[in-house]
Amino acid sequence: MKKLSINYAVNASQQSHINLSLVFNYIRNSGSVNRSRIAKDLGLSIPAVSRIVETLGESGLIIKQKNDMGTARKGTLVYTVNPLYGFVLAVDLFSIQTEAAVVDFSGQIKFRKKGFKPEESSDVIRDLNDLIDKCISGFTDFSNTTKDKIKAICLGIPAIVDRNTGKLTLSYYEDYESVDFKNVLEHHSGIPVFMENISSLSALGEKRYGERNPEETLVLVEIGAGIGSGILLDGSVYRGNGFAGEIGFSLTESDDVAFLGRKIGHLEKKASLSALKGSILHELSCGVVSTLTPLFHTNPSSITPHMIFEHALNRDNLCLMAISTMVRHLSTALHNMAIIINPDAIIIGGDVCSMPGATELLLNPIKERLAMSLPFTPPEISYSSLGSESGILGAATLAIDSILHNEYPYHRKVSQ
Repeated sequence: MKKLSINYAVNASQQSHINLSLVFNYIRNSGSVNRSRIAKDLGLSIPAVSRIVETLGESGLIIKQKNDMGTARKGTLVYTVNPLYGFVLAVDLFSIQTEAAVVDFSGQIKFRKKGFKPEESSDVIRDLNDLIDKCISGFTDFSNTTKDKIKAICLGIPAIVDRNTGKLTLSYYEDYESVDFKNVLEHHSGIPVFMENISSLSALGEKRYGERNPEETLVLVEIGAGIGSGILLDGSVYRGNGFAGEIGFSLTESDDVAFLGRKIGHLEKKASLSALKGSILHELSCGVVSTLTPLFHTNPSSITPHMIFEHALNRDNLCLMAISTMVRHLSTALHNMAIIINPDAIIIGGDVCSMPGATELLLNPIKERLAMSLPFTPPEISYSSLGSESGILGAATLAIDSILHNEYPYHRKVSQ
C-alpha cells in the first residue's frame, strides 16, 4: 500500500484519526509492542497512546496480552493485531497445482486446499469457484466460523495485472487474458476480490514474513518453468507503467536485441528450468554422451530438471555445462537489475530452490560473478526463506492491506 505523508494543516478530528492510523500500522509492523515504545517512536504522549489503543481494542482490531519475550519487561502489557478479527482467502494460480489458503490477520495459515492443475483446466472460472467454495466451507466447518469473517480474496496470477481494470496481459496462461476474474468471482462469492502478479506478491510475502529480509527495497526472482520477478521499492510493490519486473524478457547477449517473444521472454528461453530440460534433451538427441544417455534412449520424457541437477552434482559434464549456461544468463540479468535498482537484497524463489545442490551449482556461482562484475558491494543474495508459501502470504498481505488501507492509511517510518 502506498504510504501517505502529511504536508498540510489538519483539524483536531483529522489529527486524531491520523494518530489512530499511525499507531495501528505501527502495531501491525511491530508484531507486538508496549505503550512506552509506541509513544517514544511515534512522538506521542503515553496518555494519547493509551486512548488510541483503547479505541482500537474496542473495535476488535487489536488485543493486549502480557509480554513473555522481546525487549519489554516480562509481564508488561503489549499490544498486537487481533488475529481473529477476520480472515482472507489467498490463492496461488501459478503453482503446478493451484492452492487456496485461509489466513488470519497475523499472517498465520489456518486452512488450505489444493485445487486444479492450470494446464489441465478446460474452464478456469468453474474450477476456481469450486476451489474457493471448498476452501471456505472446509475452513468454516473446521473452525466453527461463519463465512462473513472472510473479508477479502486475493489471487496471485502469472500475468501483468492492471489494478484499475483487472485486465491481464503477458499471462503465462494465454487463456486467462480473456477472463474477467474480479467481477465474476465477486459476483459468485459476494466477497471483495483483489489481484496481483504472483512474483510481486511473493516479494511482498518475503518482505513481511521472511526470516532475513526486513529491507525496504528488494527484488525477488522466481525461477521455475518460467522466470518472473517482483520489485519492492520503499516497502511497496513497484509496477512502473504496469510492466516493471518482467525480468524473464531480459536480453543477455548483444545479438539478441531483435529477439521476438511476447509470451516467453529471452531469459526464460535461456535460463528457466524448462529451458534447462530442453537444452539437455537437444544435446542428447545430437549424440552428446552423458550419464543421462541410457534414460534418454528408453524414456526421454522422464528426464526432469531435478535429475539434471542430481547428475551435475555427480560431475556429469553435459549437466554441468547446461547449468553453467543458466548461471551465465541469470548473472547478466541480475547484474543489470542490481545496477538499475541497487536493491538491499535479491531473493531467489521458485522451483529452482528445491533442486539438489542448487546452492553449490547455481546460487554461489551467481554470487561470485556479481562480486566480480558490479562496481559496488553486491546486494545480499539468498534463497527465499518462505519457499512456496511466499506467494500465498503475499496475497494475504495485499488483501489485508487493501481492506484496511482506506480506514488506516497513515504510516511513519521508524528507525529500529
